[in-house]
Order: sequence, then C-alpha cells, then structure tokens
Amino acid sequence: MKHISSVFYGMQSHCTHFIGIPVFLFLFTLLYHPFGMDEFLAVGGHYTLNLILMTVIVLGVLSLSRMLMFILRRVLDFNWATYILWCVMEVVFSGMFLSILLGIGWSGQIPYLTVMTRCIGYLAAIMVYPYAIINLTIQLVVVGKQAASAPQVDDKTLIRFYDDAKRIKLIVSSTAILYIEAEENYVHILHVDNDKVKDFCLRSSMRALEDNLSRHGLVRCHRSYFINPEHVELVKKDPAGYAVAQLRRSGLPSIPVSKRYYEALTKLL
Repeated sequence: MKHISSVFYGMQSHCTHFIGIPVFLFLFTLLYHPFGMDEFLAVGGHYTLNLILMTVIVLGVLSLSRMLMFILRRVLDFNWATYILWCVMEVVFSGMFLSILLGIGWSGQIPYLTVMTRCIGYLAAIMVYPYAIINLTIQLVVVGKQAASAPQVDDKTLIRFYDDAKRIKLIVSSTAILYIEAEENYVHILHVDNDKVKDFCLRSSMRALEDNLSRHGLVRCHRSYFINPEHVELVKKDPAGYAVAQLRRSGLPSIPVSKRYYEALTKLL
C-alpha cells in the first residue's frame, strides 16, 4: 500500500491534530448537542464539567499518541492503512477513558459495556469530521508541493506513441526514454517515470516509429533497437567482439550496436 508523506507525522501536523480535534469536539457538542449527548453527559447534573473533562481526555490521548507517532516515525513503516488504524485507535482509547469517567456516574443505571460503546460511538461520529478536514487539507498541501516541485516538461520534447489502430497509448518526454526494443509485432519502450524504469509494450513496428523517434533525438543502433544517446555512458566491445552500448543507469542490459550504426552513435557521445 502506498506510503504517506512524512508531512503527516511531522510536528506541525501533530499539533494541528491534538489542538484542532478537541476544540472542534468541544464547540460542536456545546453548540449542536448531537445524538442526544447532552443528556448522556449530564449524568450527575454535571453536563458542563463532563464536557470539559471529555475534551481534556481527547486532548490528552491525542497529545500522547501524536508524540509517540513522532518518536516512532523513523521506525514504523507508515502507509495509509497503518495511519488510518492509528487514528481509529486514538478514538477508541479516548472513548474507553471517557467511559471510565461516565461509567461511574451511570453505575447501576446503564451497564458499563453500553456506556463504553456509546462513548466510542459518539466520539467517532463527531471526530470523523475534524480528522477528515485536517488530513484532506494536509494531503492537498502535499499534492500542491509535489506539483510545484515537479519538473516542467516542454511540450516539444513529448513523444506521442500510437498503436497500429492509430490510438494514442503513451505520452512521454523524449529525455525520459532509455531505449526502444522491437519484439515481433511489438516494441518495448523503456523509460524513466518517477525515477523508476518502466517497460511499456506497444503494438507497433520500428518502421512506424522511426521518423517520430529520429525527430526527437533518438538514434537507431541496431535493426531491433533505438537508443537515447543522452543515457549512453560508453560504447565498447563485448567478449565476443560485438559492439554494445552501456547505459549510465545501473541494472539495465547492454544494447547491441551493429557496424552499420556504430560510427554515427559514437559521434554523438
């Protein structure tokens, strides 16, 4: 599952959670009396006191929880599943501690398990709103920063690849292409996307792509290969005496270079 941004378990995010959520809980409950909570909190005739204590309990649980998350941020592998589970447990523990307080007041009238269930349910129904607002806001900030820091691609460098039916299948910057390999009725387009090498298989022929690739600086080095000279580290002879192009990126195979294209490729390096 996808990892979350480190922004979510940074100190600023934690402060927003353990301050914003209790404040929202207090004001929302005080103003709207949701789910008949005023009667539930008024046990013993101490509605205002119990409301304040409920807010303090949530504040305490969130403060300790978010401090622990901050301490363990380099140890735990936070993805969306673990982060959501962590938030759920914050609500559950808040409800359990609140049920200890209210359970004393409702002792003999409502079973403790019912009190605990209602405490957790009430808190979950209210706290889901500030959780959603805060975390969606953080995610929008993260997306905005990623968009701002993303390299701007000149539309002139984009290569549009079409299949045999003239349907567009891939748009990629020419600088991101490492090499293209033909295999029967298909071509494999090896390119870099988010610093990862990806292989896109396209139903097409080298002949259909040749003019488009040449216009964008890719050169033919073999009857089955086009290569991007920008990614070639050197051209050398293999143990069998055949010329091969070695790419700068590690983990990739050497690309065969036939005699027909050897001189033209080496001049570009």
